[in-house]
Amino acid sequence: PLNAPRERILAEVSSADFKKAGIRFPKQLPAKANVDRGKYCRYHRSYGHVTEDCVHLKDAIEILIQKGYARKYVKDGEKETHEAQMAIEAPTPEEDD
Repeated sequence: PLNAPRERILAEVSSADFKKAGIRFPKQLPAKANVDRGKYCRYHRSYGHVTEDCVHLKDAIEILIQKGYARKYVKDGEKETHEAQMAIEAPTPEEDD
């Protein structure tokens, strides 16, 4: 779980970090006639859903966390669990006989 809203993470993580992580911002889509104008997504820069519910932003933040650009937004207990899991999955050098 995150310790900050997705919208705040989007605002605080630099565009350069997104690029370094291999994430491209989506192109702004043309406005649709029947879209709920009360719901705006800052990641897509368009209406239809709110930033906090944006699945694409959720995925982008996950990539940023995995690549080390947004680890400060992971709840402390989750950081330790993630690091422990990575240590378990890391290959160990084989011992010589």
